[in-house]
Amino acid sequence: MKSTTPFSGRGTTIYYEDYDNGFNVKWGTIKFFISGSLIKDILENFLIDKNKWYPLGASETDPMPKGLGSFVNSKSRKLNPRHVSAIAAIMYEEKLIEAEGKRPILLKKK
Repeated sequence: MKSTTPFSGRGTTIYYEDYDNGFNVKWGTIKFFISGSLIKDILENFLIDKNKWYPLGASETDPMPKGLGSFVNSKSRKLNPRHVSAIAAIMYEEKLIEAEGKRPILLKKK
């Protein structure tokens, strides 16, 4: 099992493993699945321009309208903006994206 941490530096370790074209994730007390199709959708339809930085926007109560949290919320019934802290950290660890900053945290496609 692989591990990473949220970009904020707060919270618990994110554990994940490759599984059936996606990732099984255990983050604290929650377990969820990130499908390969969601990762592909993020790379193709959210992080469109390789030269542009996009906001993470992981607030569960007040996600940024143009952030990854809002994007994932519109694509999945099971995942909410808070999950993108783990999703982005895993994508970074898997060398699919770059990240910078703390407030806001910004992402771009590699």
